[in-house]
Amino acid sequence: MDQMEDTDIKRIPLQLSRGYVVASIQIDLSDAVLRQFRKDLLTFIHSSGAIGLILELSGVDIIDLEDFEALRKTMTMAAIMGARPVVAGVQPGVVSALVELDANIDGIDAALDLDDAFNLLEKLHAVDTAPSPEEEGESFQDGV
Repeated sequence: MDQMEDTDIKRIPLQLSRGYVVASIQIDLSDAVLRQFRKDLLTFIHSSGAIGLILELSGVDIIDLEDFEALRKTMTMAAIMGARPVVAGVQPGVVSALVELDANIDGIDAALDLDDAFNLLEKLHAVDTAPSPEEEGESFQDGV
């Protein structure tokens, strides 16, 4: 992915690994950076067919509610496109601040680090694609 266009907006690098987009956020977030990230990410998911998204946040020392909500909305957009989002590497101080500020963290899948995020996405994908007991029962009964 091209890292520079005609603007001076810093870009968040995106990488495809094992069918998952890894976005490693190592820069200060601003409205412009978050808008560019959303555009780049959704285009990348669409073109790659990624089935998951890992937001790797180990480089983020502080985040305000506005920026967190923008990331949350971006994760929702990724999920609508079929890429299940997982947050990884969140610093203890960031976690503490988000909880203290009553950030909406409901429904967010999280992992301690990148390896755990890959493992979690693989487990979630296996559960999502496994046949339901009803489907298994139908095929069993159809064969009798």
